[in-house]
Amino acid sequence: MKLTRRDFLIKGTTLFATLGLGGALFTETGKKLFHVSSSSEFDEPVLVVVQLNGGNDGINTLIPYGQGIYYDSRPTLAYQQKDVHAINNEVGLHPRLAGLAALYKLGKMAIIQGVGYPEPNHSHFRSMEIWQTAEPAKLSRSGWLARYVQSSLKGNTNPLKAIQIGSAGSKAFASDTLSFPVIQSLDTYHVFDPQTAALDKNRISKAFLDMYGANSMDQLRVVAARGTDAYKSVEAIQALTTAYTNKVTYPNTNFAKDLQVIPKLLAGKSGTRLFQVQAGGFDDHADEKLQHERTLTQVDEGLTAFYNDLEVQGLQDRVVVMVFSEFGRRVKENGNGGTDHGTAAPMFVLGGKVKGGLYGAYPSLSNLNNGDLKYEVDFRSVYSTIVESWLHGDVSAVLGKSYENLKFIKGKRCSMSC
Repeated sequence: MKLTRRDFLIKGTTLFATLGLGGALFTETGKKLFHVSSSSEFDEPVLVVVQLNGGNDGINTLIPYGQGIYYDSRPTLAYQQKDVHAINNEVGLHPRLAGLAALYKLGKMAIIQGVGYPEPNHSHFRSMEIWQTAEPAKLSRSGWLARYVQSSLKGNTNPLKAIQIGSAGSKAFASDTLSFPVIQSLDTYHVFDPQTAALDKNRISKAFLDMYGANSMDQLRVVAARGTDAYKSVEAIQALTTAYTNKVTYPNTNFAKDLQVIPKLLAGKSGTRLFQVQAGGFDDHADEKLQHERTLTQVDEGLTAFYNDLEVQGLQDRVVVMVFSEFGRRVKENGNGGTDHGTAAPMFVLGGKVKGGLYGAYPSLSNLNNGDLKYEVDFRSVYSTIVESWLHGDVSAVLGKSYENLKFIKGKRCSMSC
């Protein structure tokens, strides 16, 4: 039966509003139009990027409690030695990072100290863009994760190979030719209203694909491709198995809920290689102590539950998690009980195949650059290590050139000491 324009406008409204229709599209012979990943993708390494929005205070995350200048610079924000989770006799983790401190002691978490980049930018937008594109010196239209997919996953046609979880996408996945789904929850990721009758679903789906199918006009080709990719990702989600069994209690936060989507997808054989999750609320210009405790608690509890879940699902050796923020904060607290935009900060990398420990050096609290910490490790060295030693990708295609391998990934590409 031919679908009229009026039919499509009426039935298709829900599609555009929610990208949520439910139910797979079948041909007249009953065969699905799109297919999920091949079995060979199920055991490939997975990277989860956790982005802390707002500029996390790295000094009060990895606390230099052994330095007197720390207490002099932060009379109301400093934590005493007895309160931190000591890493050594110089630094320790924030009191609210008990779960991550336990993972560190188990050798499952690497802490890379003093991470930043040359000529740092204090703008949230520009600094985050630099981290997402891995291009400090120029503007770039493409993100570093999109470049990895484009260069190292060329033959991977799985529409779920890279997924952004949450309410917003990231420029790390920006590409002129590729698009990647943004999923808020598996329950709501549909193309049509689940109540739509089966016959109407098929008719509307075909009309959608006709509209977004191959187009000879260059101006519409990208739009058509992105529309088709979106449909493919929805159909692939619908086709996943329901192998996930929830045996871990996650905290009731959006961050934790977003993280829990990952083991659900991996247990369902999604074949996904890249995930991105975000947590906000780190821009602590005023009243930092309580706000920072609250946001770090969410991150710690969410990541701890997530790692426990990976172990329950037998996925801990397949997944590496990288945690970063667009910049740290200044050494001295301001007059409002907060801290202002700074530069270098620690990064965390955790997983069953991570070689735990401290990497790099803690930046000097006295030898500053206009009040800011001087970075010790270029963030592109962290990216380069992950692309080369974990994702086994083409570093030069992603970052333009190779950077120092920091050796925090175990495996055959690491030295014998790993």
